[in-house]
Order: sequence, then C-alpha cells, then structure tokens
Amino acid sequence: MKSTVLRAVLTSSLLASSVLLGGQAYAKTLVYCSEANPETFNPAIGTADSTMDAAAKTIFNRLVEFKPGTTEVGPALAESWEVSADGKIYTFHLRHGVKFQSNDHFTPSREFNADDVLYTFNRQRDASNPYHKLGGGAYEYFNALGMGT
Repeated sequence: MKSTVLRAVLTSSLLASSVLLGGQAYAKTLVYCSEANPETFNPAIGTADSTMDAAAKTIFNRLVEFKPGTTEVGPALAESWEVSADGKIYTFHLRHGVKFQSNDHFTPSREFNADDVLYTFNRQRDASNPYHKLGGGAYEYFNALGMGT
C-alpha cells in the first residue's frame, strides 16, 4: 500500500514538473496555424479569412475591436469614443504611449497619434492619394456619412 501511494505521489510530481518546465520551453515560441496562406498582409485589399486572421488581427492594431466571444465593441487604440446623435461624427480618444514596432528596415521616431488615423481614412476617401486604389477605390460608407469619395 505504501509503495502504491509513494509511486502515485512521485508520478504526480513528475507530471506536474514536466508540465511546468514544458510551459517554459514553449513560452519562447509562437506557433500559428491557419486554414490557408494569407492572400496579402495588407488587410485593405485582402478578402479571405486567412488574410484577416494572419494580417489584420495579428499584425495591425485597430481603434476598437470586438470583446472575445461577443459582438460588443471594446477599446483598442482608442481608449474611448463618442458618436454624435445623427451618427455622422465619431470622436475617438486615443491611447497615449503607443509605439510602432521597429526592425532593421523601419525605425520609427515617434508614437502613434491622430495623424495616423487620419491618414488611414484619407487613404481610402481621397482618390488623389497614391494608395487609394489599393483597396479597390470604392468606399460607399463615406458617401453615407456625407463625406463623398
């Protein structure tokens, strides 16, 4: 009886330590599995779920995002926001201290600010913007908001 209990305790200890130590080894590596390769890493022109999963959700931050498991919108780059009574004016209060990621080819010298948000929307809205046609060039929601394209 004592040997059975001792064996159970030792086995449990070994299993627990292997789980804890194994978790440390995996903490340094991220493995991502998707159902397909992304079409592109630019979510403005991607239409497949694999593009949205690999690029939009993983690489790009958004002003707001859905709270996991719900359809409720929560803060992301915007800490809070207000919508006008007519639904045409959105005021976003941006998080401070957000930095762009750096690498060997890109070393940003400033933090995220409202100009970055404006650039993103103007790129879609303004046909004279050199990146306007990347996403197809037709953004009907601007017309619905009375902003034209």
